[in-house]
Amino acid sequence: VDVVGLPNRQLSPSPAACTARRASPRPSGPRWQAPQRRGSQLWQRAGEGAVADMDALQNITEEEEAEMPNWICTFHRWMLAHNKKEGTAKAYASGLRLLCEDDGKSPAAMASQEYFELTKASYKNRLGNGQRSAAVRLFMEFFPAQILSGEPLQQADGAKMYQVTPQASSEKRAQRHEDMMMVDSESQDAQQLRIDLALPSDWRVVCRERSSGDLLAAVSPGG
Repeated sequence: VDVVGLPNRQLSPSPAACTARRASPRPSGPRWQAPQRRGSQLWQRAGEGAVADMDALQNITEEEEAEMPNWICTFHRWMLAHNKKEGTAKAYASGLRLLCEDDGKSPAAMASQEYFELTKASYKNRLGNGQRSAAVRLFMEFFPAQILSGEPLQQADGAKMYQVTPQASSEKRAQRHEDMMMVDSESQDAQQLRIDLALPSDWRVVCRERSSGDLLAAVSPGG
């Protein structure tokens, strides 16, 4: 705005304009919301319309667990047949094995969109630069193709890279749940996890070192 008799300069906005600016609505970008249910581990982003609930996904049975090495073996060879590099195929097969050990979900559950969303949001997936969710995304392509083919699974024949540590017993699941319920002062890693996931203040965060791998847990009010 030019003012007669004064050098060119921009006038300060009027008080009314400032008020109008303050009243303007803020952009509605994604933000973390508190879960809508108690007693479940949920992750939800506003505006995305989907809630992933790990507790709602089917747990692996002992029979499925015994067959899981063959699933992983067949998945590995399927990736090679679809022009994945050997290193990539091995990494994804190993990632799927670790996910099965960590979460104890059935093959069908692991091939679901809900499981993919949970894996994608997990702290371990972020630490691994998204490798776990990438493995699940590819498994989602493989699983229905394998079912529709009607062909038997290829045999792992005891190959170590396909072997899954048993997790299906009710005793082990109960112990895992008990571990997640334990409360103590938050470590620095737990505090960082809370920040990374933007968790509400009433959620409990646990990070523990274990011989079988680190335990990372975010638990909603009511467990």
